[in-house]
Amino acid sequence: MHIIHVDVHTHAKEDLDLIWESDPEAAATTLAVLEQLEADPKAIDKLTTYGDNDVGATLVNVKPWQKMRKKANLWRFRILDTPATSYRVIYGYQWQTRQLCVLAIVHKEKFDYDDLNSPLAHRILSDWCAL
Repeated sequence: MHIIHVDVHTHAKEDLDLIWESDPEAAATTLAVLEQLEADPKAIDKLTTYGDNDVGATLVNVKPWQKMRKKANLWRFRILDTPATSYRVIYGYQWQTRQLCVLAIVHKEKFDYDDLNSPLAHRILSDWCAL
């Protein structure tokens, strides 16, 4: 039995709302992948394994957020070969509760993984610690 929860934090929902305004095809693709993950009994394995993984008919590329590893179990995936490829879905995995929580959905050009002092990095870490 694979009981999992894929939650989307309020801030990530707000991120997705902004993407709907500027890039509806990317937003629709992202939403479809999130819905497929919710129904996938192997979502945790797929989203905590480095590399390319199938989510339904879509391929996602998964990587841990290396700079954040000492503070939190945070990851990112990108949806390959789709209108959403230039966006990153940032999420955390809570192994005790088998919960995946999407914390942000950002354009790759607007987020620097190495800058842990950026307002977005602070928001993501704060949201994760508040769960």
